[in-house]
Amino acid sequence: MKTPIQQRAVKTKERILAAAIRLFARDGFQGTSIDDLAKGAKVNRQRIYAYFGNKKKLFETAMLEVFAGANAEDDRLLELNEKDLPELTLILLRHYLDVHRKHPTLHRMIGWGNLQLRETPQWLKDIKKKSFIHLRQLYRTGQKRGVFSEQVSFDVYIFTLLAVTYFHTANRITATQTISPELFTNEGINQLVEQSAAMIMQKGN
Repeated sequence: MKTPIQQRAVKTKERILAAAIRLFARDGFQGTSIDDLAKGAKVNRQRIYAYFGNKKKLFETAMLEVFAGANAEDDRLLELNEKDLPELTLILLRHYLDVHRKHPTLHRMIGWGNLQLRETPQWLKDIKKKSFIHLRQLYRTGQKRGVFSEQVSFDVYIFTLLAVTYFHTANRITATQTISPELFTNEGINQLVEQSAAMIMQKGN
């Protein structure tokens, strides 16, 4: 059982991390200062250094927290099996759009991480490994059955699905003006999913 001091330390650390996610998602790594973080978490600067070392480590910890939370949704994908192959593209597009909806800071942290980090955190390498191993096996089975083209690799396939769902989430403001606001209605989202799947499958076959 934790002592009162240990409990306060845990709550303080959680408060710092919550503030870091909120501020980093809004303003990025470079746009957020230690003073901003201290003020947002209602702690002194020394607490941040004591618990997280420096701003870069805190940013990476905030990224990991966001990514891990969103990635936990992918456990549902492990239930997919060969019966789902004909609808796999539809299922995955809906799934990744739903992940972005449930985790609104995800696309922001992805964007800031790509823009402002010089080195990629090592944990990123394997964060989607479990779901991708399962999906890759399903995809290969689909290729053997003629559901997916032998000419389209799994890497290109999954990248395309992730790109569509990320772009839809991250570019709402600009795409509403440059393409169509209808793409962001419920009907438009369904159209995006169904027609993107049809286009991918048509290209694949």
